[in-house]
Amino acid sequence: MTIGETAPTSAAGTDSGSTSTASAGTGEMSTATTSTGTGTATGTSPVPTVRTPPGRSPVRVLELFGQSQRYAWGSATAIPELLGVPADGEPVAELWLGTHPQAPAEVVEPAPRPRAADLGARRAAADLVGELPFLLKVLAADKALSLQVHPDLDQARAGFDADQAAGIALGDPRRRYRDRNHKPELIVALTPFRALAGIRAPATTLAIARGLGHPGLIAAFAPLATDPTGGATQVLRSLLTLPAQAGVDLAAGVVSAAERVPADADAELRRAADLVRLLAATHPGDVGIAAALLLNDVTLQPGEGLFQPARLLHAYIQGVGIEIMATSDNVLRGGLTPKHIDVNELLRILDPRPTGAPVLRPRTLTTGPGGLLRTWVVPVDDFSLREAVCTGGPVSLANPSILLAVEGEVEVSGTDGSGTALAPMTLSRGCSALVTGSATLRLTGTGRVFAAGPPV
Repeated sequence: MTIGETAPTSAAGTDSGSTSTASAGTGEMSTATTSTGTGTATGTSPVPTVRTPPGRSPVRVLELFGQSQRYAWGSATAIPELLGVPADGEPVAELWLGTHPQAPAEVVEPAPRPRAADLGARRAAADLVGELPFLLKVLAADKALSLQVHPDLDQARAGFDADQAAGIALGDPRRRYRDRNHKPELIVALTPFRALAGIRAPATTLAIARGLGHPGLIAAFAPLATDPTGGATQVLRSLLTLPAQAGVDLAAGVVSAAERVPADADAELRRAADLVRLLAATHPGDVGIAAALLLNDVTLQPGEGLFQPARLLHAYIQGVGIEIMATSDNVLRGGLTPKHIDVNELLRILDPRPTGAPVLRPRTLTTGPGGLLRTWVVPVDDFSLREAVCTGGPVSLANPSILLAVEGEVEVSGTDGSGTALAPMTLSRGCSALVTGSATLRLTGTGRVFAAGPPV
């Protein structure tokens, strides 16, 4: 896929660079984790003298090396293309940029007395900034991820403690909660990005079932008619507890029905048939193909975001995006996966009420002749995601933790909290950086840079 242009922004606000805000592992069938240099970061010359008060570590902007995750659902080309490295034909699903212990990013620290051949040493980013409460990713999906739900904070704490008390090891595939944190997440599309999110209006789902005409599917979805508010729980329980062969037969029947949908059918039915065919190509015989029809089916345009709060059933289907989430591995799965499914626990934490898909348009924070700064407002205090769109600059950015350039080339300079100048760095496409403390950055050049950090 080619990373595309962004969607139009919302009208410029009056903010001055800030916004008020009201598990990490998403992969199936992991095959490898690889340390990956994210582009080429270059220092500019001359470098200003940085004087740091006694007892205080200097704030620095350092080149960051993320970790690639090779899950089977990933794209073989999208992330290598972003990083400017040759593709090897194997899928690369995610690039992790953070301090998550499963795949911690590293920084390059310049040597005290640099020589031409001395590029500095690598060390864990967490050594300099501690454990970040969020994880920034590039996500590139060629195949659908699992249907899944994340717990809220209270559910995560209680669930983790219950698993501990039951003596279920963290590495046991039956383990439901791997930490005591919640896992809200936001994805912003870089290419058209198809996703399922939230239980859709029951009348629409029932119409799709009737349009497909498969008796088993119509019967499975019948509770939506008698209980529009909570019927999705009954539907999922009946589907996910089917005997194995009955589930395979139902999935096959739904696929056959989708193949018979005529080209002149209404748009909702044609889109549902397309989804069924897409899921069947990568998850043949999985009853999750039927369960997926419960959800809103949306395609984000570049620049649009999708927020996944706690208890919302969702799945990413296809596309490339920037994702940020609270640092957690808590995922309860509900289909489209070979991994363990705890039906009772999934349904206990699921919110079965119909809802629209939580699609977000970007909110402009600042704008000027040199570019703009925008964000996607989310109702959590675990992270913020902003994007600087530079058309020459400068664009000012306060207190980011991680930077990722996805287009062009931008020089990063600025000052720390005491007004001390930072050594500048140039970020080219695919390059990322860690900011080791509080700072106000100044971005100049032409390009796009995503900035992850705490709420601002």
